[in-house]
Amino acid sequence: MSEFLSNLLIAVITAAVPVLTTYAVKLIKQVGASAAAKTDDAKKQGYANEIALAVSEAVSMVSQTYVDSLKNSGEFTKEAQKKAAEKALAACLASISPAAQEFMESVYDDITEYLTTKIEAEVRNQKTGIGHLIA
Repeated sequence: MSEFLSNLLIAVITAAVPVLTTYAVKLIKQVGASAAAKTDDAKKQGYANEIALAVSEAVSMVSQTYVDSLKNSGEFTKEAQKKAAEKALAACLASISPAAQEFMESVYDDITEYLTTKIEAEVRNQKTGIGHLIA
């Protein structure tokens, strides 16, 4: 009887190993894919936060170093507004990492247009005291 049970156990284990191995491989692949997706999402969120911070800081810097003095002297003309926007765009692009710029290029067709829109929104937010953009 014990030989019969031993043979039965070996047969069951022999049949179960391939099934369990297949299941384990699928589970490991699923966990890996999930981890990769979470990592990718975390990177994207990090880039979005970096971009929002760069826009906010660029607008604040240009306002403090350029716009405020022109407004106080009454010389903040349309041309000065255009120059302020250009300065903010340049400061923003200079402070965004190459990886974040690459991300933006993959998501948006025109980085300059996208950032210009964000800068204008941030100027409005800072003017009205709403606060900073959230990516």
